[in-house]
Amino acid sequence: MKAADAPQRALSFEHNPPLSLPMRYFLSAPLFAALAAALLAWQGPAALLSRWSPQTLALTHLMVLGCLSMTMVGALLQMLPVVGGIAVPRARTVGALVHAGLCVGTLLLAAAFWLEQPVLFRCAMAALLGALLLFLGACTVGMWRPHAPGAGAVMAGIRLALAALVVTMVLGGMLAGAFAWPGAASWPLERLTDLHAMWGLQGWVGLLVIAIAFQVVPMFMVTPPYPALLTGGYTTALFLLLTAVSLSSGLAGPGRLFHLASQVLLAAGYGLFGGCTLYLLARRKRPKADPTTLYWRTAMACLLAALAVWLWPDSQASNVRPLLVGVLLVAGFAQSAVQGMLYKIVPFLAWYHLREAAPDPRCKLPGISKIIPEHRAQRQFWTHVLALLSLAAACWQPDVLARPAAALMCASCLWLWFNLAGAARLYWRLRAAPAPSFSVSATT
Repeated sequence: MKAADAPQRALSFEHNPPLSLPMRYFLSAPLFAALAAALLAWQGPAALLSRWSPQTLALTHLMVLGCLSMTMVGALLQMLPVVGGIAVPRARTVGALVHAGLCVGTLLLAAAFWLEQPVLFRCAMAALLGALLLFLGACTVGMWRPHAPGAGAVMAGIRLALAALVVTMVLGGMLAGAFAWPGAASWPLERLTDLHAMWGLQGWVGLLVIAIAFQVVPMFMVTPPYPALLTGGYTTALFLLLTAVSLSSGLAGPGRLFHLASQVLLAAGYGLFGGCTLYLLARRKRPKADPTTLYWRTAMACLLAALAVWLWPDSQASNVRPLLVGVLLVAGFAQSAVQGMLYKIVPFLAWYHLREAAPDPRCKLPGISKIIPEHRAQRQFWTHVLALLSLAAACWQPDVLARPAAALMCASCLWLWFNLAGAARLYWRLRAAPAPSFSVSATT
């Protein structure tokens, strides 16, 4: 397979936002994941009996909105200027308002599911839709301008991921409206929920992970570039397959066969990305696997496993299969990719901003690998893997494993937050130090 052109690795820092803009998102995300795990530990097996239970829906939205979407929005506000050369208008104000809306809206939505109160659904809709519409509007204005040369594959994937976010928002708004105003509309809730989950996880999160991977995997993990087969019209094909699966989801007869064929092609498309990424990671130039590489290998393995479970026929129609797919996609694929990305992006940004603020170019700064010591990240990774395996097993044995798995996941997320917060503390300590002390070595 022919490799994509190398210029996609070029970065542009002319419009680089301040570190505080993405860091507020990156530091909030693990706390929402820890909150979801703590609530699972509190409720125990009741939250894993069915994907339709109020507890399960509350935990799921704390993860996908408070953790995954929080990280994705922060990453986009950082990457659009640096990778695409696109200036997001009023980035500081937009970033602060969107972050506040996401935090408040996610907490309100989780409380609305937990307490089953229509008024909380209305408040959550106002906060979340307002924040996400502001984010989408700012990104649309920014992307109206030409992007930097060599960033075509990344920007195409980002545009399609944002389009998938719009679809996810529309479907989520319809579902939230059904809870906010009971009896006002007779929506097919089960079908809308399946489509909402598909567009959220495979569209918004999945397409964005793919787009970001085109940049961060070759650059940070020192692999060959992705082949031209994936960096061409690949994300467009996945978006069209998502549309085909959605439109054919209620058909019968021959339409049902078309729906199943679209599902198989969609799974094969994401499977191609997972397999290709594992192949590239196996060919990386550095023999020792760092925590980010381990995280991305775990993410791709979970993606392939989730696709296999999704397509596997379920004659018993039990709750185990959908719960297992959710665990593999949310905690396995998406959360692992996000955590691995954070362990590269946060130290790099802290180091870069310190270098820019250095009073003398000869100042000795802590190396990127010292800002978050590798041994701490690696120990946190193995805690995450143990928690992930426990959560997957808890889908079969919730009475025995739900609480231990939740405790492990909570500990892993808090450990991640501690590592990221340590990098932020180091940055602000050195940033505020007088010129003679600016070159103090990292001690955290």
